[in-house]
Amino acid sequence: MRNDINFDKITLGVCYYPEQWDKSVWEDDLNRMAEHGIEIIRIAEFAWTIFEPREGGYSFDFFDEFMNLARRKGMKVIMGTPTATPPVWMSEKYPEILNADIDGNKIYNGMRRHCNLNSPVYREFTAKIVEKLAEHYSPYENLIGWQIDNEINCECDRYYSESDHEAFREYLKNKFGTLDDLNREMGTVFWNQTYSDWNEIYLTRRTNSLGNSNPHMQLEESRFISDTVIGYMKLQADIIKKYRRDGQFITTNGIFPNIDYQRLTDDVLDFLSYDSYPNFAYSVNADPAKDRGMRDRGTSRVLTRIRGFSNTFGIMEQQSGGGGWNCWLPQVMPKPGQMRLWTMQSVAHGADFISYFRWRTAAFGTEIYWFGLNDWQNRDNRRLRELRQIKSDIDKLSEIAGAEYKADVLVLCDYDNEWDRDEWHKMCDNVSSDAWFAYLQKNHIPYDTLYITDKTDYDEIRKYSHIIYCHPSIITDARADLLKTYVASGGKLILGARTGVKRINAQCDTRDLPAGLTDLIGAYVEEFTPLSRFEDEKYITADTDKAGAPVFNEVLTATDGEVTAVYEGGCYDGAAAAVSKSNGMGCAYYYGCAFGEDTAALAARLAGIRAPYSYLLELPEGTELSVREKDGEEFIFLLNYGTDSSQIFLKQPMTDMLTGQTVSGARSIEGFGVSVLKRRK
Repeated sequence: MRNDINFDKITLGVCYYPEQWDKSVWEDDLNRMAEHGIEIIRIAEFAWTIFEPREGGYSFDFFDEFMNLARRKGMKVIMGTPTATPPVWMSEKYPEILNADIDGNKIYNGMRRHCNLNSPVYREFTAKIVEKLAEHYSPYENLIGWQIDNEINCECDRYYSESDHEAFREYLKNKFGTLDDLNREMGTVFWNQTYSDWNEIYLTRRTNSLGNSNPHMQLEESRFISDTVIGYMKLQADIIKKYRRDGQFITTNGIFPNIDYQRLTDDVLDFLSYDSYPNFAYSVNADPAKDRGMRDRGTSRVLTRIRGFSNTFGIMEQQSGGGGWNCWLPQVMPKPGQMRLWTMQSVAHGADFISYFRWRTAAFGTEIYWFGLNDWQNRDNRRLRELRQIKSDIDKLSEIAGAEYKADVLVLCDYDNEWDRDEWHKMCDNVSSDAWFAYLQKNHIPYDTLYITDKTDYDEIRKYSHIIYCHPSIITDARADLLKTYVASGGKLILGARTGVKRINAQCDTRDLPAGLTDLIGAYVEEFTPLSRFEDEKYITADTDKAGAPVFNEVLTATDGEVTAVYEGGCYDGAAAAVSKSNGMGCAYYYGCAFGEDTAALAARLAGIRAPYSYLLELPEGTELSVREKDGEEFIFLLNYGTDSSQIFLKQPMTDMLTGQTVSGARSIEGFGVSVLKRRK
């Protein structure tokens, strides 16, 4: 199930910190926000000390004054719960609320995310502050929603306090029941790790291999952390739901490691928000040689993941200026047009609410070099002028709100493999996921992402003509059955090397590989090897096409499948490298290697993946195409990420939504420019 929130129009917002500025500037700030098209502000996510300056002494005067001013100015508000940074008085009096590193050393106040989510004391303080805020501020008519916490698991995504060790033991007891079952599933007979008492169990601790220990326990550790986060967020959401007025939503801003965001969205939130910072690709220490020509375009990849959790979603922090802290090298300032481009990138991928970070750059604290719309001097500047243009554009696109992103290709992911610390899997998946993203982007093939589980329903995947599931090393029988149903019903499935190697506990499967899917692909893996960096590059050939076979090679033995590609060169020369098999109305394709861009291109050709809008327009590689659809109309976003103009050709007349003109034929999109076209299907 995917949760959604419907805005009646595409809406602009901004993050604001009234506690960081003199009250004398509040009214002018709000007036200027409104003049620039800002309708919503997010506040208070780091203001715990303002609300509770001393234990049990709650004060609402400061934010009451601001909320009343915002109401008079017609400004809507999203309020954050301030639990990402507990007050100093709390950590000094109750040090058990602090997180710890892998050696048990406490992580002290001074940054953020130093709290311990499994501490009963911290959970009690959290429940109290959230209850006070929800009870007091939910009646405000201009409060439209709540953001729970802020960027949870950012900076710190692993927990090692004493409370965490205790909670981990309870998690394992509840999941496995007995020590005998735990020992069997965790393979503890290996290297004398067998547990004879629950109190012998800990989260990962330092070992001779830099903290690496039992890999099956470490996978459970990630699952435990996700459960911890979801439980902590649910604690807050359940309290807010007791007080919130009709229409007030609950969200949080992701995404970060060791959190199952599908579960979080389904079980806790009304919709998921994202913090979009494409300028990380332009960091002063970024390596352009490694970006495959994607640069800030890579943010589209993350937006696709977010859309998989919430069909429509919000951007709680949209980058507006250069980024950096006082303690690390900052990102460069966005070039003219890039803030508008990144805004349209978010809208193109399904965001109907865009909130910029931040209104004015902080003059003190760690984030003094994380620039907002205004500089320290608070004078009109290029970014504000660009915001005024964005507002003009957004007004012309309002009807797009609620439109569905259109894609025929689905890329499957899963948290079991993402959390498994398997270097072979990571070697394959990092290369292949980058390659498929680059191939689909450059060839203007929109795609969706879905995190598959044993509960994933066939209806969630049935509409896609093709599914790409690069390297699901861990795969369950339930997921294998779902894939078989998809193929038998007419779908085309592409799999890569190391599929079906492991069971859900990350122990290796002793069945023929890919375990549970040999009948689907009509073959099994005869032998395999990771490739050494000292070896010559390996290739596969199919007909007259030749493509790379990077990272990992499997020799396949076909049973009733068709060999579609063989290895060229090396000791596997001439051996089967890829197979396909028709099943029912569909077909499964298996590649015994990782995917480079050329391998992805070959696989796409053989499986019949085509650019779905090539009959409408011709585009260069550097221009992204995204399409949203609503009420029988298609909204086609063309985003030029290059500094030079992009030359396109429209094969049919369409309406340019930003100019109102009917356009066709040869067109030009300026550097960092955007075109939004509308057509009736």
